[in-house]
Amino acid sequence: MKFPYKPNRIRHSDSGNMIPFVLIAVCLTCLPGTVRTLGQKVSYLYPETILLVALVDDASDAVSQRGERAFTDFMRDGTKWRYGDRYTFAVDLDGNVFAHEDTAMVGKNMSDLKDPNGKPIIQWFIRKALGFTQSGWTHYLWVKPGDTIPSWKTTYVKLARAPSGKVYAVGSGLYDMRMEKIFALEAVNDAAYVIRIEGLSAFDKLRDPTSEFVFKDTYIFVLDTSYTLLVNQPFHELEGKNLYDIQDATGKYFFREFVQVATEDGSGWVFYQWPKPGETKPSNKCSYVKKIATKGNTYIVGTGIYHD
Repeated sequence: MKFPYKPNRIRHSDSGNMIPFVLIAVCLTCLPGTVRTLGQKVSYLYPETILLVALVDDASDAVSQRGERAFTDFMRDGTKWRYGDRYTFAVDLDGNVFAHEDTAMVGKNMSDLKDPNGKPIIQWFIRKALGFTQSGWTHYLWVKPGDTIPSWKTTYVKLARAPSGKVYAVGSGLYDMRMEKIFALEAVNDAAYVIRIEGLSAFDKLRDPTSEFVFKDTYIFVLDTSYTLLVNQPFHELEGKNLYDIQDATGKYFFREFVQVATEDGSGWVFYQWPKPGETKPSNKCSYVKKIATKGNTYIVGTGIYHD
């Protein structure tokens, strides 16, 4: 899809200290299209991602400068805020909608809105906006304007403070968006946080298809340092098994590399081949893995994105 928008600036998230669910530390001195998260420098792979982030940054600035008057602009068709199947929205922290492509939602409380898989969309927007960086990514099913069948949508949201003192979450998204490394980083950091807080009881949440940890062909996996797989949502038959000798189609012992990278470096990326959920043919995959220690146990937490 053509993205008819030249940003006023290319900038990434401001830091904040609200609820600590999204543990992403962003370096504001990075080059355009690059973010630094907890020591990991990650460049956006695709120009549409950079432009989407810049658009939401500008939307946050518009609310900061013009307050609630900006919402009228967000809903004006043919502007940078709303073009084709892309639009800008705004909700307050109670879930009340102030700007959206679907005018039937405006003026209503949509805090209980869920996608067809049961994912609580508005609640995620608010939580990301109140996270450590006051911004973040969400992934869910939504119907394109003019369509009837839901498509995967990836949305970037950011906190916005109006001169009135009221706080909003503003955002915009793209349908069937290509996967970025930052999506894997956020998912792993969020999963690591939940495991630290909840321990073993977090594993059911990581497997839950209605959670934020399962989207498109992406899912969280967890193994221990003895190479036993503890969580692997779409491949349940592998849970509880020792995968030390598992190889990919090229002969790589990638589970050994997961443990090596995470234990030696704390976190990092591993490239290998693995089938997408529901398929048998291997695809190129890049997984981010991270070591966490909690309640006397050490785990390797990871997730991956496919490149084809």
